[in-house]
This record gives sequence, C-alpha cells and structure tokens, in this order.
Amino acid sequence: MSTTQKRLPKRIKIAFGVGSIGELVYLGMFNTFIGIFYNQAIGLSNSLIGTAVMLALLGDAVSDPIAGLISDRWRSRFGRRHPFLFLAPLPLAVALYFIFNPPDSLTDTATVAENSNQLLLFAWLTFWTIISRLCATLYTVPHLALGGELTKDQNERSSVFSINTVIGYTTGALFAFTAWGYFLAGETLNAEGVSIPRHLDPTAYGPLVFTACGLVLSTIWLCAFGTLSQVKHLSTAPIDRERLSVSLFFREIWGALKNRNYAVLLIGFFCFMISVGLFETFGVFVNTYFWELKPEDIRWFGLAAAPAALAGALAAPVLMRRFDRRPVLLGALITVGVFAQIAIDLRLLGWFPSNESPLLLPLLVAGSSTLSLALGIAVVAILSMLGDIIDENELATGRRQEGLFYSARAFFAKAANSFGHLLAGVMLDVFVHMPFEAVPGQVDADVIARLGIAGGPVMGAASLIAVFFYARYDLSRDRHAEIIAAIAKRHAEAKSAVVQSPG
Repeated sequence: MSTTQKRLPKRIKIAFGVGSIGELVYLGMFNTFIGIFYNQAIGLSNSLIGTAVMLALLGDAVSDPIAGLISDRWRSRFGRRHPFLFLAPLPLAVALYFIFNPPDSLTDTATVAENSNQLLLFAWLTFWTIISRLCATLYTVPHLALGGELTKDQNERSSVFSINTVIGYTTGALFAFTAWGYFLAGETLNAEGVSIPRHLDPTAYGPLVFTACGLVLSTIWLCAFGTLSQVKHLSTAPIDRERLSVSLFFREIWGALKNRNYAVLLIGFFCFMISVGLFETFGVFVNTYFWELKPEDIRWFGLAAAPAALAGALAAPVLMRRFDRRPVLLGALITVGVFAQIAIDLRLLGWFPSNESPLLLPLLVAGSSTLSLALGIAVVAILSMLGDIIDENELATGRRQEGLFYSARAFFAKAANSFGHLLAGVMLDVFVHMPFEAVPGQVDADVIARLGIAGGPVMGAASLIAVFFYARYDLSRDRHAEIIAAIAKRHAEAKSAVVQSPG
C-alpha cells in the first residue's frame, strides 16, 4: 500500500474541490427546482413528485455502497477512483437535461390533470431522476473516497475537505444567485393573463438547464484530470479479493456498522437528512408563497450564502484544531437546526416583520447566511470524522475501505432524505392543501399558515434530534494520533519483514 505525502500541493486540493461544483450544480437543480417545476409549472401532484424523488433516492441509496465496493476493488492504470470520474459526467448531464424537458404531449396544461397524463408524467420524472441519481453516485462516491485517501494527516485531510466545501458551496451559491437573478428573473403572464414569477413558467428553464449541464461536464472532468497525477500515491485494490456478490455486499456493510463511531454518525445523519429532505422540498414553496418573494429577491440567498459557506469551511479546520471535532460539529448542527426555522416560527407567532416590510428580506438573508456558515462547518467536520473512522477501521481490520464507508453513509443518508421528500410531498397535498397554479399573494391564509408549520417547526425537529446521536461520537484527536502511529508501526514492520525475508 502506498502512502501519500503529508502536505499536498495546493493545486491538487483545488482540483479535487473543483469536482464538487458539478455535484452542487446538479443537486441545486434537483433539490431546488424539481418540486416547483413539476407541481406549479406543469401540474403534477406533489405526492407523485415526492414518490418519484423517493424512488430515485432509494435506488441511489442502494447503488452507493455497491459503487463504493466496486470502486474500492477496481484495478486499472488510472487507479481505483479516476475511471468513474471520467465516465460518469456525460450520462449525468443527459439525464439532467431530460428531467427538465418532458415531452410536450405530457405537459399540455389542458390534459395534464388527467390521471393518465399524471401517471405518464410521473413515470418520465421517475425514470430520469433514477438515471441521474445513479450517474451522480458513480461520481460522488469515488470522489469522496479519493478525498479520504489523498492524505492520512488529520489536519491535511481537514484542509482537503475544507477547500472542497469552500469551492462547492461558494460556486453552488453563485449558481443559485445567477439562476434566480438572471435566468428566472422577472415576471410573466399565466394562461389567465395574471402576472406570475417567471420560475412558475416551464418555458423559462431551457437556458438554465443547458448551463447546468455544461458545468456538470466541465468541472467533474477538470477534477479528474487535475488529480490524475496522484494515482501513483494512492492505495491500490488487493489482488486476492473475494468475488463481489450479494452476500459480500451485506457482510461488508455489517462489518462497517460494527464500528461504533461509524454507527453513531450514520444514525445522526439519518435524522438530519430527513429534515434536509423536508427543507429542500418546502424551501422554494415557502419563499414563493409564505414570504411572497420574487426571483430577484430569492437570488440574494445564494449570494449571501457564498461568503458564509466560505467562512464556515475555512473556519472548520481552525475550530477543530482548537476544540476537536465533536464539539465543533454539535455547535454547528444546533445552529443549523435553529436558523433553518426560526424566522418561520417567529412569523407564526406574529413576532416577525410583514411581507411588505423593508426589513423582511435583510432579516431572512441574515438568517440564511448564519445557517450556511454553520452548515459549512458541519460538512467539513463530518467528512473529516469519516476519514478518521476509516483510519480506525484500518487499524482494526488491516484494510482501507474509503469507498465503502463514504458510500454506506450515503446509503443511510439518501434513504432518510428520500423519506423526507416523500413526507414533504404528501404534506403539501394532504396537510397544506397546496393548490395547482397558485398565484403568490392570492393563496388562502389557512394554507399559508399550514405551509409555515410544515416548513418551520416540523422540518426543524429532526435536525435537532440528530444532535443527540452525534454527541455519542468519541474518537478524539489524541486517540486518532495513537491510531495513525499504530498503523505506521504496522507498515514499517511489514516492510521490514519483506526486506529481511530470504529470496
């Protein structure tokens, strides 16, 4: 097994981070616009949208550990990870295009409400979301695994994921700013001649989708080419490996779950990702109908999130050196849970400025920026913790399994996230009673109140429950240093034994 240099060149860290742009752009389109596009612009039931997203995420969740196992065991002259970084972007971009370009015969507003068209449109959305998520998995799992094995030094690993988070969230936020402020800015007229925000018009999405597809392709390939020089320093798959099978798949997953700290992180992440699924679905509805914001208002959330996420990701390694990983993560998650819902909670209590107040948008942007700051810290902390746990597992088992550990985490996260999307879709239909082709400012007050309850306290509860489980993580900085020393000693002894062996 090869070892990496302790200090990675900055260009390698940046190249690795550039790969996160494609992922964040795809997720931005998937998480932000699918709900509002298919429900309000086309007329598909929120429950069916939630079901389609849930099926895609469940399929994605199952494929994640499989992709991790395959990636861990892949042997080629381009290493274990890079073949997937080269192959995945093109089908991912194609699938993203088709998600937002269903056939005209399925989107005719005169017939889309019919059950047959609803089911056909649901089938189209389900098929292409599943394809897109599978293609995303073939990239994101090897990409995260690559980040975990670029270095074993704890501070360098924090730096790798910090730069990755900075680049991803900053460019993701700037993409959101451009999407809302340029591609979807302004208003248009609906079929009844009523002025509506442009993001409720399905014809407005074409240039945005083309731009997103181009970014997905270019940035992931830049990452692949930019880190290719590190292949010779990375771990290689064992030659005497067992043939991949269903029994091996479940045995490997169960073996990973035997690591106590890994199990703790998975349970905490499961709870947190339920709230993320709710937040992703409710967010654009809350901004459009609860706060009655226009696209040119919504764009400021992305712009403000960029420096906040940047500050959080840069601060994370410094904070973890000062306070260790667990307290930093707990503080960040509590902040995320509070600021994701506090403005809505205060409005429901009558303690927040009205939608006509000039204070509304600055207060919302400030709250969103605080959330992004904390989220940037939390993401770096969690990814760094996973790298430490992989080291702990190597000491216990003698194997490096970055692909398995990062992908099994994604398995549980996406299963929870899919449930969050489904729950949000059902709540919009059954609890909120969100009407089709709703016009902001003309929706019944009871509907708006129920939307606030769903998008505020209900959504925020699961994220705060996650803190209870994360608090049980106990792999400290000192213990990790002991693990690295023990691994280094084992490698030195193995190398010495090879040198001294006869022949």
